[in-house]
Amino acid sequence: MRLRTRSSGTKPRLKPPGDDERSVHEPSLLGRCLIGLAALLLAAGSSVERRAAARSVSEKWEQAPGQEREGTVQKNGVACHTEYAPMRDGTLLATDVYLPATPGRHPVIMQRTPYGLRLGHGCFAGISASVAFWAEHGYVGLTQDVRGTFRSPGVFRPIFQEQADGYDAVEWAAAQSWSNGKVGMTGSSYFGVTEWQAALTTPPHLFAIAPAVTATDYHDQWTYVNGVFDLWFAQSWTLSFFAPDAYRRQLIATGTAPGEARKASDEYLARNKERIFTNWVSQIPLESFPDYRTLAPYYYEWLAHPNYDDYWAIVDVERHFGAVTVPALVSGGWYDLFEIGSVRSFQGMRAEGGSGIARSGTRLVMDGTGAHGGLGVMTLSSGHNINVQALQLRFYDHYLKGADNGLEREARVQLFVQIPPDTGTQMGGFWVTGETFPLPGTQPGRFNLQSGGHANTARGDGVLDATRRSEGPGDTFVYDPRKPVTTFGGGLCCLTLGSYFGSGVQDQSTIEARNDVLVYTSAPLTNKLAVVGQARVRFWAKSSARDTDFTAKLVDVHPDGFAQNLLDRVVRARFRRGSKSAPSLIEPGDAYEYEIDLGYTGSIFKPGHRIRLDISSSNFPHLPRNQNTGNDPATDALIVTATQTILHDPDHPSYLELSVVPGLKIPQP
Repeated sequence: MRLRTRSSGTKPRLKPPGDDERSVHEPSLLGRCLIGLAALLLAAGSSVERRAAARSVSEKWEQAPGQEREGTVQKNGVACHTEYAPMRDGTLLATDVYLPATPGRHPVIMQRTPYGLRLGHGCFAGISASVAFWAEHGYVGLTQDVRGTFRSPGVFRPIFQEQADGYDAVEWAAAQSWSNGKVGMTGSSYFGVTEWQAALTTPPHLFAIAPAVTATDYHDQWTYVNGVFDLWFAQSWTLSFFAPDAYRRQLIATGTAPGEARKASDEYLARNKERIFTNWVSQIPLESFPDYRTLAPYYYEWLAHPNYDDYWAIVDVERHFGAVTVPALVSGGWYDLFEIGSVRSFQGMRAEGGSGIARSGTRLVMDGTGAHGGLGVMTLSSGHNINVQALQLRFYDHYLKGADNGLEREARVQLFVQIPPDTGTQMGGFWVTGETFPLPGTQPGRFNLQSGGHANTARGDGVLDATRRSEGPGDTFVYDPRKPVTTFGGGLCCLTLGSYFGSGVQDQSTIEARNDVLVYTSAPLTNKLAVVGQARVRFWAKSSARDTDFTAKLVDVHPDGFAQNLLDRVVRARFRRGSKSAPSLIEPGDAYEYEIDLGYTGSIFKPGHRIRLDISSSNFPHLPRNQNTGNDPATDALIVTATQTILHDPDHPSYLELSVVPGLKIPQP
């Protein structure tokens, strides 16, 4: 995509993708009219041509069993049929259309998804049926298979295809006989990706979006984590949804009957669910992993772009909030792997949105769930309940129907603040509201690292102290990539993890018994501490390697000893200046300062609980092992053991910083 920079020196703005590179300059008003006319002509054609095109797609790309392609299905007053929306290159995308009982033209709410094969599409089938809710409330609901997935032909290139196709899909929907020209977009995870990518191109008929539990920076939050390849997500997400679909499509293309191809794709997934744990994630070099070469070649594109470059910049929402001119209802969860994206999208839109309504109308809801990976061993109290869909309905009613329903007079921020228990696994909590995030009155709370030089394991002498500065000799551990620290809990996706390494909340006690994990723990708190916002770690460290990783984990230690993980993240030494900065290797034995942005949380540390920080150098298989060589991990097979030292003295202050809200009203249990 080309970016056009204004002479005033403002940030470049994304323009609607064009016909050749799928990304050229923004059309003029006349150009927009011509694009809309072209879409209408493509969509209409002759009835014979349109039916023939639909039949061609139907015959090649198998529909969910028992669903009619062109027939209308009715249920609870909602009528559904499947249409094929033309993109500018002629590709027809399968779109389930849910019409309300009242005839005429209606506003449209669309979700665009790649998950049809696994989650089910077709009228009133699987995830497609979720948009029937909107038809029941006076909207036309659309579910569209994105390019190259399930019923839609083409080649799937995740994220990067969604600007051009998103623009075309919105404008196609606006031009249909059942549409009044106002389109909203909805959905979570990858659905949210399609919303943001479409919004970046400023479709003239897009009026509102509601992205849930999704990312906005696809280098730092989706494919990499602060410069480290997100191995588990990249492999398990692709295996769960896309490799089986690509396998099925390849079989159909070579003459296999659709039913047999579907069965073979199911067997492919079942066969490799075990292999991803026992074999796939352990393969080095990373590029040597062969299984996605033909089924998911984009996996190797990601590996080929470890640094933040133009490849990532063009789809980076956080660089282009100014291109988004519609309000966004953003929702996320503290334990979700995309919680950083949820918070930053709200903050970015409020500060830099491309119109007054985009800035003033954007809202944030953060709950206590784990969304993609679940909450692990914890359960939430009934006080957590919030009907996000009901809020979305009011949001769309306001911006697509013009309803004066009081939305503008309500708080723009709703946050669930969790209260971990003293014993057991039932977590309480309460909701707070405001206009901004961080909340007013938020202050940095600094907890300095101290020890007598033996912070290894939870039985060591590592301390977090808010009253005394960093002091004491450094703490040393040996990081052997052949024996990495096992992933246990946190924001994960996308396979059922079960007994392998869990997700969400897990008791970290076993991890904290390892000698290659440094543990710094506060004294039991005497008063409640409200932590709502960003957490980060700044520390000094030395390594015997030219490049290595340091991991950090924020933990709430309950009075019964349960060590509840709240946040965790990583920094790669070569990216110590930030993952968007040029990489720079370190000199073995020299001290360097590092910062790990742990992300955001909303949690109360109760009296008797202790604040804990775990530091190590691996979190596998969530993240690949740093081999400590300084070479490109995509092509390097060598493994080197590293000796790591965390420093904490007056010349090398190391500390945990939490966002503390002293005046937060905490309800009595």
